[in-house]
Amino acid sequence: MERWAEDTARRCRAVAPGVALPVADALDTVAARAVATPAIVVTGPVSSGKSTLVNALVGRRVAPTGAGECTRLTARYVRGPVDRLDVVLADGTRRPLPLAEGGRVPAAVGDRLGVDPADVDHLLVSLTSEALDGLTVVDTPGAGSARRPRGPARGAADAAEAALVVLPAAARPADVAGLADAARHGPAGVVAVLGRADTVGTGAEAAAAADALSRRLGAQVGAVTPVVGLLAETALTGALVTADVAALRALAADPGTDAALADPDLFTSAPSVVDPATRSRLLDLLDRRGTGLAVALLGECPDAGVGEVCAALLAASGLDRVVDRLRAEVRGRSDLLASVAAERRVAALAEAERLAVRADRRRGTAGSDDRDLVRLTDLLEDLRARPLHVDVALVEAAARHASGALPLPDDLAADLALLAAPAPDLARRLGLGGPGELAGHAARRAAAWRGYANWGTPPVRAEVAGTVHRGWARLWGELTR
Repeated sequence: MERWAEDTARRCRAVAPGVALPVADALDTVAARAVATPAIVVTGPVSSGKSTLVNALVGRRVAPTGAGECTRLTARYVRGPVDRLDVVLADGTRRPLPLAEGGRVPAAVGDRLGVDPADVDHLLVSLTSEALDGLTVVDTPGAGSARRPRGPARGAADAAEAALVVLPAAARPADVAGLADAARHGPAGVVAVLGRADTVGTGAEAAAAADALSRRLGAQVGAVTPVVGLLAETALTGALVTADVAALRALAADPGTDAALADPDLFTSAPSVVDPATRSRLLDLLDRRGTGLAVALLGECPDAGVGEVCAALLAASGLDRVVDRLRAEVRGRSDLLASVAAERRVAALAEAERLAVRADRRRGTAGSDDRDLVRLTDLLEDLRARPLHVDVALVEAAARHASGALPLPDDLAADLALLAAPAPDLARRLGLGGPGELAGHAARRAAAWRGYANWGTPPVRAEVAGTVHRGWARLWGELTR
């Protein structure tokens, strides 16, 4: 079966030869993006821990991190044969720039190049990291940043098919509404995390805060997973070395360490067998929670090495759950998300052409061709007629229900879960004999949910029931075709 994204690209390229050259170029760009490596944009408020999480995802300490605002320009991280940084200007030209000390992206790119940062569209960072196989990661300036790009400079972020939203525990719906990248994708294209979860409390307290955040924002971002990006970054990037573990081992044998860890200043200044500079480095790498975890591990297993300590840090970070969600909710649906994103780009192109035609008519000129608008409109209607929109609606409704933002009756929720993530053994899971019995079941469920949606059901539930009806009806059609 042809993939949705490939089908989208084929239809766009089929229309391109019949329209004006600028429109054809735009359609070719849409087609290329549809079948390109899926990209996920990392977004969130300033100082939410975005760039630390980006480093963990790409497997390198390359994005600038620290207190305050560090990400000043949108940066795209891709797999490449060598580590390389290119500055892409607004006019499309590229200028190579050496990475800063330690292989990091320099904070003041404009100063190094002698250009105005407003003239920079984005940074293109190629890395040899295996973590970027089959995925592009886009780091963005925090919401509320004075440097957050607007207009044409948002192109690098707008090319993403999904969003990883890093939120503080106190985030409110208005905060998420400001994250245009996330809101544009909806719950089906969003993986939301509670960043810096260690600042909220213990694992149980962080999980409770994430659940509360999910209930508060679920209609916009779906489920929220707690994560400690600093621990994940240190564990995955090779930042922790043998000398650090030796210092942690010495601290584990020092009876004053537990009391000193109550306060960062006390930890670095109190008398200890480890010098203050090394203790300060450990806080930079692990913070107090990670240092405490490593000290406890080495207290129980003094022979543990760097690998064992990093494994414990990674497990405590919660990144594995985030990665599992990325695989299941983004990479697993990347084809669907890419196709829907391409449709939105075609819609924007058609709207721009429509505005141009209206402007030319008001001026009494003939700069824009009505025939191009007709072809774009026909293409958009053709794309929107495909059944993938049922899949999108099912996935979004399932995400909202899972987050607690959309309460549903048990039987409706069960059918929604079946259709949002259909399995090849659906008949067996339902206890049915085969395709024939499954087709009959699909017809009965389609009829039942159509009736439910039409008989005085509250609007939100009626909408979901209508979507489930269409899902069962489509399955019946596929089985009886």
